[in-house]
Amino acid sequence: AFRIIAQHSIGYCNEPLHMYIGGMGGIGKSQVIKCLLKFFAARNNAYAIVTCAPTGNAAALLGGSTYHFLLGMNNKIEEVVACTMAQVCSRLDSVQYIILDEGSMLGCIDIYKI
Repeated sequence: AFRIIAQHSIGYCNEPLHMYIGGMGGIGKSQVIKCLLKFFAARNNAYAIVTCAPTGNAAALLGGSTYHFLLGMNNKIEEVVACTMAQVCSRLDSVQYIILDEGSMLGCIDIYKI
C-alpha cells in the first residue's frame, strides 16, 4: 500500500487513487499511514496529505482531525452552507490525498456523504 501511494504521488498519473486497506486490528494499517506522512514530509510535500478519522482520539493518534471538521459535515442531512464550503475548500486547497482511518466506525449515511 505504501509503495502504491508513494509511486502515485511522484508519478504523472492524473487519475485519482482510491484505495482501501483493511484487516484486523494490530496488523499495521496505522503504521502505513504514519510512514506515508513521514514520506510526504521528507519530500517537503506534507501539505499534500491529510488524515482524518471518525473520533477525535483516533484522529489525534495520526495528527489529523475528525472527518466532520475536515469535510465540513454535520449530523443533519441538509446541504453544507456556503461559508462552510468555503472553509472546507480552503482547508483542502493543496491536498492531493485524504486518508480516512478507522473507516469501520463510519455509518452508511456518513459514507454516502463522504
